[in-house]
Amino acid sequence: MKDFAAAAGRLRTLSFGAKLLYSAFALSAVLGLGVSWRLYGMIVADEGPAAYYAGAPKTQPDPAKDAAKDDGPALDLPDEVTRPHVMVETISDRKLLEVTHFHLFSVPVYVLILAHLWLLARIPPWLHGAGVIASVATSALHIAAPWITRGRVALAPLIPVSGAAMLITLTIVALVPTIDMWLPRAQRRPPAGGTADAEA
Repeated sequence: MKDFAAAAGRLRTLSFGAKLLYSAFALSAVLGLGVSWRLYGMIVADEGPAAYYAGAPKTQPDPAKDAAKDDGPALDLPDEVTRPHVMVETISDRKLLEVTHFHLFSVPVYVLILAHLWLLARIPPWLHGAGVIASVATSALHIAAPWITRGRVALAPLIPVSGAAMLITLTIVALVPTIDMWLPRAQRRPPAGGTADAEA
């Protein structure tokens, strides 16, 4: 934790073991973001966030069309059976609470650690602040998005948009310090009559 209290630029002076540890965390964080995006696609993509979170109407498959794809005999069914019907179902309170519970106990810790590494990178101070604000804002919006979207079909795009924004922001916040820590240390100019020392 003493490394987190150091001034910006301290990453380049870390021991080799610390660099390996922080790099492994940052890269696993990026991998986790990719897996989360893929998981989101598998869970929601069939009907989209409008149906999954907001309760937009979703159409059941047409049995007549499915039967036409097969080589077997076609069935002559009445219209009320062959006509697809619309279902409306909003995500349940329990499922929404489960999703929020998991995110509230994992995402803030994830952002906290990545943001600390970001603050140790040798970048302009305004970028330090901008990166932290963007990380907190995009992750908070993504956690809140299912609640905002619930029952409001028009707001359904907020879920993938906030997820993409968080994915891009946290990837940058993870990779910039990882690259920075492996760059060579900057050397101080020697004082008059002295010798050059590596920056501490």
